[in-house]
Amino acid sequence: MERFKSDIERLTSVRFDDVDALNEQLHTHLGEPTRQGLRDERIAERGMLGDLEVRNITLRSPADDPAHANLIFEVVPPSIVLKEIIWEDSTLYPPHPDAPDSRPYWSAQVNSATVVLGLASDNVTLTYVSIRQR
Repeated sequence: MERFKSDIERLTSVRFDDVDALNEQLHTHLGEPTRQGLRDERIAERGMLGDLEVRNITLRSPADDPAHANLIFEVVPPSIVLKEIIWEDSTLYPPHPDAPDSRPYWSAQVNSATVVLGLASDNVTLTYVSIRQR
């Protein structure tokens, strides 16, 4: 768990407009940006975050401000189990009762980013990570 925590903290400290640094951190190659409305999107199929294999990596940013971006990726099973709070200000959000496919997630401020750790229906297995820098 400590390794995962430090890997996420290191990733949040990278400026998301520095694509080479992101590629290095995630051991991947984010493709060239494609315009999706008012935002640019870069995609990579696979990568690694520490010991975790990740897939479906997407970096979305406003076309006019690439430093304020959202990085999203899925964690390939077997994943890790998040039974307890990782960062002091973490909040666990339960599935929304009115949305049948809703899943629980942890949310926390890490460095200057908002980190969301999506969980499987078992409420503890990590399935995806979203990091938003503003």
